[in-house]
Amino acid sequence: MKLKKVMILLGTVCILNTMVTGCGSGSIAKTEENQADEALLEELNDAPLKEIDGNTDGLQENTAGKWQVLEPDVAAAVDADFLGKVWKIEEDSFFIAEKKVKILDDGSLSYSSPSSNADLPDSRLIHVILGDDTRFYLKATDGNGESSEDTKAEFQDLKVHMSVEMKGSFKNDKFYATEIRFF
Repeated sequence: MKLKKVMILLGTVCILNTMVTGCGSGSIAKTEENQADEALLEELNDAPLKEIDGNTDGLQENTAGKWQVLEPDVAAAVDADFLGKVWKIEEDSFFIAEKKVKILDDGSLSYSSPSSNADLPDSRLIHVILGDDTRFYLKATDGNGESSEDTKAEFQDLKVHMSVEMKGSFKNDKFYATEIRFF
């Protein structure tokens, strides 16, 4: 049921984004949602790194970096350090576009990510580095959209435009993944 609500919300956000960006005639008025998203991105980029699960290993190395792991309360809500959408896959690594998430006043989560048809410059992509011990899981749902037990997967199961929920940390603006769940 939760996944169904998230999908409806994501669809609504996509439609609104399409209307705002696709229907303009050169000048686009900023909506409150766009301003809020920009403010959230600025906060995330400017926020000092915080300790996550008592582990600060490697986190200090990205203090001046462009990308940062999720805030602790958001990370706990999604059970991940960073979210993204697969954009390019290489032989032993891949690139993602950031998938933003925020906790709404009612406690629900709001997700947003670029359209699969968007033309993103490389500067907006995040390089995900895999280690020998990186674990992969296919996030499974039952017929009602509820999450069920994740199944083990492999790097080869990953496809372009899949959503990924990752655990790990940033070093020099590259995300070093220890666990990747995708769907």
